[in-house]
Amino acid sequence: MCSRLIKGLLLLAIALMAACESDNEHFCARYQYVYNQLLEDDLPSYTDMKSQLLNNLANPQKNTQQARFMLFVLEDWHSGIKPVQEDPREFCIRIKRWQAYQ
Repeated sequence: MCSRLIKGLLLLAIALMAACESDNEHFCARYQYVYNQLLEDDLPSYTDMKSQLLNNLANPQKNTQQARFMLFVLEDWHSGIKPVQEDPREFCIRIKRWQAYQ
């Protein structure tokens, strides 16, 4: 009985770890997408983008989760935390960027 319970708990732990890894991969894919958009030409200034995102966060009719995430990536981009030669997704995974987002 006890060994069945332990096996069951181990399988559950493995499944949860896999789900977390999947969530982290998804987070980093989103991070990469937003970060790469910030590398495009003809974007508003950092100040304008930040101001708009802060306005969106203050407006309950806007998607505040999306604005919060975009602001998080915008701040990373502006700070230069990511090495220039490193892919945004790989950077996100390497330093476990989702932990800072929590």
